[in-house]
Amino acid sequence: MHLRRTPFTTSVDEMMNFVAIFVYMGIAELSSIEDYWAMETRVPQVANLMSSKRFSLMKRLVHFNDNTQIPGTIDQFFKIRPLFSLLNAAFRSAPQTPKQSVDEVMVAYKGKTAGNLRQYIKNKPHQWGFKLFTRASENGFIHDMVLYQGKTTQAAHDVPLTSEQQAMGATSQIVSVLFSTISSSTTTAIFANNCFTSLELVRNLKDRNCTGTAMDNRVGQPPLKSINEMEKKAVPHGTFDSVTSGDGILALRWNDNKVVTLLSTDMGVEPMSSVHRYCSDTKRKEQVSCPAVIKSYNAKKGGIDKSNMLVHLYHTPLQSKRWYMRLFAFAVDLSLTNAWVIYRRDCKALDVAALSLKNFELQVFKDASSQKPVTSHPRRSSTDPRTSVDVPKPVRGHRSHTPADSVRFGFDPSQFHAPVYTNLQTCKYCSRKGNIKRSNVVCRCARSTCALMLSRTALLPTMNQLHK
Repeated sequence: MHLRRTPFTTSVDEMMNFVAIFVYMGIAELSSIEDYWAMETRVPQVANLMSSKRFSLMKRLVHFNDNTQIPGTIDQFFKIRPLFSLLNAAFRSAPQTPKQSVDEVMVAYKGKTAGNLRQYIKNKPHQWGFKLFTRASENGFIHDMVLYQGKTTQAAHDVPLTSEQQAMGATSQIVSVLFSTISSSTTTAIFANNCFTSLELVRNLKDRNCTGTAMDNRVGQPPLKSINEMEKKAVPHGTFDSVTSGDGILALRWNDNKVVTLLSTDMGVEPMSSVHRYCSDTKRKEQVSCPAVIKSYNAKKGGIDKSNMLVHLYHTPLQSKRWYMRLFAFAVDLSLTNAWVIYRRDCKALDVAALSLKNFELQVFKDASSQKPVTSHPRRSSTDPRTSVDVPKPVRGHRSHTPADSVRFGFDPSQFHAPVYTNLQTCKYCSRKGNIKRSNVVCRCARSTCALMLSRTALLPTMNQLHK
């Protein structure tokens, strides 16, 4: 038996329209993809650009790599790897700020088809999804990404490890690789949270002035007051203890709302400043002392948090059984927010007013979809305002009755007899075994699923056209 396969062809312009539709869906999000083409919720900006069938076909057939090369590869992100390699190459070459930070990013995904690529992080807004390690400037621009896939993460990444990096721990390797791709020589400081910071990492990145909060078991047991001692109620907020090693690494423990341990080769304790913290005893905010390195860390580490906030403002609502399509949607969103950050920087340099992120994405949509639109007809549904009459649902196994002649032929003016649109149903009068007829035109009075019952004689030619 030979299966007939229809060849699929597309063009650059059509692919631009395909991506542009996703951009617009992120701005004007509806409950389902079909709603953009449905008659009662039709969105002309989307529906006039591409038909729903063509859009669904392209979404089903789009690929990012050659699946015939999968056997033998250790890269579990093989299906989406070329796209992220392309983005990394572009993002690494973008202008970078002197302050850089590294953190985890979760791409939300609850499906089961991704296997062990789906990770769980308890304290994240999206607890289930794909985990990415990213490096960003303080303005929110993501410069580099590492897709986490367990033990083979570094082997599948496009940056090889040096002999010094191979001797590091797993988290230290990731941070070191992320910062090895820094293209700017003006980078003066690196910030990381307690998931990455360790004494080993700070020593290896000493030339780039690393600062980060650290877990107590990763700081090398410096001669500081213990956490239990700092947490005593008699110890006021703002109390700190610090020590500097012979190679210039500062270890500091500060009593904030909870005790914070920090390592740094960038700044010291001085100059001291103050911050406001809520006091449970006085029931109001009070000023507490704050070392300079703490204030610098809090001010400069939020680049990735800012990027996450921007990405989720107008995220692409792409749902698919193929797990890597969710990463494709994230790549579209991240590319837009990174472009907006660069655009805002240039507008500030030129002293001109900048568009908001939403208006910027709308302009990108207009530029990407500037080709000749394809007009598509709106889909009818049972909630069409033109068919708001109550149409009885057919009962399985029951044959619809024939209306009286006074209704069928208009003898009684009080009985308005006309066809209405509803969901596609099987015609009980025209269908035969092996020859099923279906129609979305129903007789309101006869409760039959075919307008042929209006008149077997007068309306027969017209209703035959409806079946066709």
